[in-house]
Amino acid sequence: MKFLNLKVHCWGGLGSQLYALAIANALKDKYRNRKITLVLHSSGVTQRLSELNFVNNLQFKIMQVNDFNGLSFDPLDKSAKSKYFNPKSLIKKILISTRIICTGNTDLEYKKIRPWTLALRGHYFYRTIEPSFYNFLLLNLNSKITTSIDPSIIAIHYRMGDLLKLATKSVYPVEKIIEKVNSVITDSTYTKIVVYSDSPQEAKLALVSAGLNEDSVARDIETIDVICECVSAGYFIGTNSKISLWIVNIRRYLGLGGLSFVESFDSQLYNSG
Repeated sequence: MKFLNLKVHCWGGLGSQLYALAIANALKDKYRNRKITLVLHSSGVTQRLSELNFVNNLQFKIMQVNDFNGLSFDPLDKSAKSKYFNPKSLIKKILISTRIICTGNTDLEYKKIRPWTLALRGHYFYRTIEPSFYNFLLLNLNSKITTSIDPSIIAIHYRMGDLLKLATKSVYPVEKIIEKVNSVITDSTYTKIVVYSDSPQEAKLALVSAGLNEDSVARDIETIDVICECVSAGYFIGTNSKISLWIVNIRRYLGLGGLSFVESFDSQLYNSG
């Protein structure tokens, strides 16, 4: 069994890739004699390429598969699914039932992975991330992340981008962000607000229209740099994004949970206690 190659498949941007990286790391520790390959697919709603170039000390291979064809659809859109019998789905059910293919999306599903499992095809979002992975992540971000917190900055991560185009997802309400900003400012001496977004102009316009100070700064930088800068901010406000959740969890791991906010992700938050 030690010669079987276990492939961990991943679709999505850096947030999804970090979840896949975490489960691949855990599997490498669990099956030390197995060859692990992290397979990053470019296909999906939008084209996504590997953003894991900052990781240097991997014990397994990362493979980029360029399968984006521009015809991808939102997988949550039920109207796009075929109404006819699909033999591939039957084969997939058989492979899953025999544990040749697993999902690994939760702690329970992770426990179902067997020595003969050949592939993981999931989002891995609800699986508990080991504290050791946060330490591993911070070691790889050591050259990018500052060692001290800037107490003057409120950082807001406001994902928009593809959410503006998807019928099955919605952009986080600006009113909730403004409400949180106002509650933070009244009890502090924060002097600068930085908005990080993949649609910086749209994000700032929406926030300013809702009451945010016009002196706030909007930035569109590499996603890994967004994580690093937001981790180092005095206070962080996240929205409905895996990147926001990673930022909050890293901050909680560093003992900054009380200076971080993200809504509706209670079961996915790292428990530093």
